[in-house]
Amino acid sequence: MALLTGGNIANIERVKITTEDAPAATYVFETATSCSFNASVSAGNETEQRVKNTIMGLLKTEDIVKGYDLELEDQRLIMEVLALVDGGTLTNGSSSTWDKYASPVAGSTVTRKAFTMELYTSDRDTDGEALEYYCWKFVHCKGSPISGSMQDGSFATNKYSIKSRPPKGTSPMEITRVTELPAVS
Repeated sequence: MALLTGGNIANIERVKITTEDAPAATYVFETATSCSFNASVSAGNETEQRVKNTIMGLLKTEDIVKGYDLELEDQRLIMEVLALVDGGTLTNGSSSTWDKYASPVAGSTVTRKAFTMELYTSDRDTDGEALEYYCWKFVHCKGSPISGSMQDGSFATNKYSIKSRPPKGTSPMEITRVTELPAVS
């Protein structure tokens, strides 16, 4: 039998977000400082048939994964990502970059765009060089209102809460080994 050693997971090398609408928009950035994710589970049940001091039978249903809840932190203000996750609108200025961001109107229903998020981490050799990369893909994501923190003498941090809830029959998370990061122009 072979001894399994696995690979290490280091850094968030790059993040790629692609909207699921047509035409799709793709945003690539390298400034994310942390990401955590937890499975969103429909909990199974156990029903025992107990007679006096003996369990006579058990009806059991398994836990079912519905998707993942992610929290991505970034110390850079990337307005396109902010608008996509938070659900607001960007107003373009005269130089075709954003001029103003407005969050969703208070008390109103918000329709956020669905997107696929790919996080690229690296497997590092003993000399510190990347051996390969892992692409963590979360499909059919939608954002939530953002949160953040600002403090005098420190850089601000934006926290993006994202829920991946794919349709039935779709895997909510895939991890793929790749030899290089996605290209950027």
